[in-house]
Amino acid sequence: MSELKIQQWPSENERGYRIPVQRFGTIHPIKVVAIGAGISGISLAHDIQQCGEKVELTIYEMGKDVGGTWFWNQDLSFFLHPPHLYPGCRCDIPSVNYQMSWCPNPKWSEYYSTAVEIHKYYKDLVEKFGLRKYMRLSHEVVRAEWAENINRWKLTIKDPDGNCLQDECNVLINAGGVLNNWKWPDIEGLCDFQGTLCHTARWPADFDYKDRSVAVIGSGSSGIQVLATIQPEVKKLFHWIRSPTWITPGFAQQFAGPGGKNFRYTEDQKKNFAEDPQHALKYRKMIESELNERFKFIVQGTPEQKAALQFAEKDMRQRLNGDRRLIDAIVPTKFVVGCRRPTPGNGYLEALLEPNVYVYTEMFQRITPKGFIDNEGNEHTVDAIICATGFDTSFIPRFPVIGRGGINVQDRWKEYPIDSASILLILQSCRLDLLTPCTEQYLSLAVKDAPNYFMYYALEGPTGHGSGAPMIEAMTKCFMQIIRKMQVESIVSMQVKHKAADDFNEHRELYLKRTAWAGQCSSWFKPGPEASPVMFPGNRVLFVELLTNPRWEDWDYEYGYAQNRFGYLGNGFTMREVDGRDTTFYYGLLNDKDEQPDYTDLRASYAWM
Repeated sequence: MSELKIQQWPSENERGYRIPVQRFGTIHPIKVVAIGAGISGISLAHDIQQCGEKVELTIYEMGKDVGGTWFWNQDLSFFLHPPHLYPGCRCDIPSVNYQMSWCPNPKWSEYYSTAVEIHKYYKDLVEKFGLRKYMRLSHEVVRAEWAENINRWKLTIKDPDGNCLQDECNVLINAGGVLNNWKWPDIEGLCDFQGTLCHTARWPADFDYKDRSVAVIGSGSSGIQVLATIQPEVKKLFHWIRSPTWITPGFAQQFAGPGGKNFRYTEDQKKNFAEDPQHALKYRKMIESELNERFKFIVQGTPEQKAALQFAEKDMRQRLNGDRRLIDAIVPTKFVVGCRRPTPGNGYLEALLEPNVYVYTEMFQRITPKGFIDNEGNEHTVDAIICATGFDTSFIPRFPVIGRGGINVQDRWKEYPIDSASILLILQSCRLDLLTPCTEQYLSLAVKDAPNYFMYYALEGPTGHGSGAPMIEAMTKCFMQIIRKMQVESIVSMQVKHKAADDFNEHRELYLKRTAWAGQCSSWFKPGPEASPVMFPGNRVLFVELLTNPRWEDWDYEYGYAQNRFGYLGNGFTMREVDGRDTTFYYGLLNDKDEQPDYTDLRASYAWM
């Protein structure tokens, strides 16, 4: 019998494509860099540690500690002192819904927690799960540029000593958030003031306001909280209301205390939450369901919107005790509840009526070394000025992000106005087209011409009607799917298709016209009455469902196997056949376990050899 001759197969074709020597399902190493160690960065670190394979993660955080906005809103000398935030600083979302689902805290002290307690919770997560090893604190990313020749992001990072370091990564995730970039307001004479001058984002630990005359500039969330808290203890308090806003109880108020006020959990309640996790979960889900229902009053003309408007107007008028001057100044008449994010303010409206509070409905002329000159030209002396003027919420990256073709992501949004002065100039020039929403983004996750660049809570996210924590978890899970897809299919770059972003924004812009956000108001997601809101076109449930099953067809891909998308099929065999999983899984799993069965007991009875 002649010897069988084995023919060699070709290893490469004329185009240069070579079949990889690997099995289907092989996971390739990938390097991920995230910017920011706030809630988003913590969520990403946890999921990569728990579920990621062959993922090298580095998180650069410009601050000295983790926690994001809950770190930044405090006196940064807290490493020498206990953390010190402005009086009344707390979250308007119920505590049990402002946490990670993978580590619920049964011991929240209050329904609406203080910033200190929230910061401690997230710091404790980092320690409990050993996530600190991924984080490089006091390291600020100052530039990111896509290198087309190697399909990687090149980063420049400033270290604690001011030296510039270099790094590279396959995937860059911006988890920097928007509530951290504070600045002093542009007010004439502010720098000349000789008393105590502070900003709520940098509250000095040694500031004693008791029995002093204090001016509070700003009537947003921080101004409302700080005024209501310090009013009983100051000698005089001067305050300005420049624009109307809906002052409401906190979110999910029906489960709060009487009148929507905060309350402290009892020791028995906390014990029950700790000993009965199912009860605690059901409690959290009940409150979260109520938060999700809030979207109905965002849609114009719904019974829920009409009821919310009637309740809010009646409640504000009652709490202002019929004071016509204040009612005319602060109760909105040109936009409904939800146009701006409702501002919870327990005690604020009542405080405005107190005899030691002086409320102006016209802005002062300027600041003087001793105080301020009011709109009628009278000078008033104050001991301290508190600027509760918030943050830069333009969503523009703090540093250049240079994508494909040299396009800077910062420039993608530069014409979208971020302050009232910009809006006024646009209105005066009749260039209303510049007030249209950004059309460069996709699902709050990605932006055109920026391959392998993803974002947490950017423009067009579901920011107006509930807790950010579960949305961050949904984004993290979506990013984990993207990272795994890139690893398995050897994708070296993926970027959103222009047509996909354009189609999404066409739908989004038209849909938002039916919402309260389209009203005549300004907010941090709508920088002017005539501007289009930068919001997601639907509720939070829709957003999570959309991210659970990513639309892979909305992306352009480049592959590592000579640009052959099927190179990952490899040598015709699978990882399943060598890693212990069931090779006949398609028949169903024995005992619901995806592991290769041991057939020894059957083989003796049925096999003949």
